[in-house]
Amino acid sequence: MQIQLPNPIRDAIENKKEFFWGEDGAEWKLKIEANASFVEKIAGCQVLIFANNGYGDYLFLRKQADSIKDKTVFIFYHETQEIGEWKESLRILLELDTREPSKDSYPRAVYESGEPVYLGDIVQFKTWLFFWKGWMKGTVQYVPGISPRKPQHEYNGLKWLSIKGDKMIVGPVVDPKTGIVKRIRLVERTTAKK
Repeated sequence: MQIQLPNPIRDAIENKKEFFWGEDGAEWKLKIEANASFVEKIAGCQVLIFANNGYGDYLFLRKQADSIKDKTVFIFYHETQEIGEWKESLRILLELDTREPSKDSYPRAVYESGEPVYLGDIVQFKTWLFFWKGWMKGTVQYVPGISPRKPQHEYNGLKWLSIKGDKMIVGPVVDPKTGIVKRIRLVERTTAKK
């Protein structure tokens, strides 16, 4: 008998979502696994595995016969053979709903001049990979504490901006003590301050 997939998983599949970022800072692949017996032995119940990180860890939901027991997401850690409960809801995990901006004590992002960084700012930036190009122009696309939180920009105690240049996207670190973002200069503010 075919199991009825929960609405968030069906929505993600219909929207052709292949990958999503988890709170753990890892990128996960949305893939329904046909064989879940290795996880079921440890979980002690039937499960629906719906994602993997490519390193042997799996995200799953508990199931009963042909239905899902609840929408609580669990993770199977292959190295320790343990199971943990995921903190986020299924819709947020699959990036169908947006996360709230972070509200913690991490300092606000500021330029070296001391002026706060805002979404949409036109900036100049330098990167070590293309140091010979000098200052390059870009637009700030992500600011921790202002933008809806994305784990790829806020993980393991650090936070990054996202700046889109002509041919690359860079993610300079926001200093965890001062909030200063180095090697970026404000050129023009295009949006109202938020």
